[in-house]
Amino acid sequence: MTKILHRTIGTTLPTAVAGEGIYVVDSEGRSYLDGSGGAAVSCLGHNHPEVLDAMKVQMGRISYAHTSFFTTDVAERLAEQLIELAPEGLDYVYLVSGGSEAVEAALKIGPPVFCRSGAAAAAPHHCTSAELSW
Repeated sequence: MTKILHRTIGTTLPTAVAGEGIYVVDSEGRSYLDGSGGAAVSCLGHNHPEVLDAMKVQMGRISYAHTSFFTTDVAERLAEQLIELAPEGLDYVYLVSGGSEAVEAALKIGPPVFCRSGAAAAAPHHCTSAELSW
């Protein structure tokens, strides 16, 4: 009996034990075409050898360094690559771990950036702390 509150209550889900390419394998040995994987899995597949090798190399150096206190060469290279692909005028990136963290960061960063931009002149009442706009 599971202690996890799954998205579909009252059903017994198969237990995923392996993944290879576009397939997930359950504990009974059945293979499923993975149409439910996250963004990275969907485009890279499970157990991609180049991805695994790159992860092993990086973890052999350092697996995590908090971005409030450190940067890393791979993070700097990623930022440069993203800026090369970005539209003109986007000169910096803010690296986060996922969608909800990205939304939270945008909600925190957006208002001050807007208030310092020329667009704020058209709606100055949105930039005062006494307003409930933000």
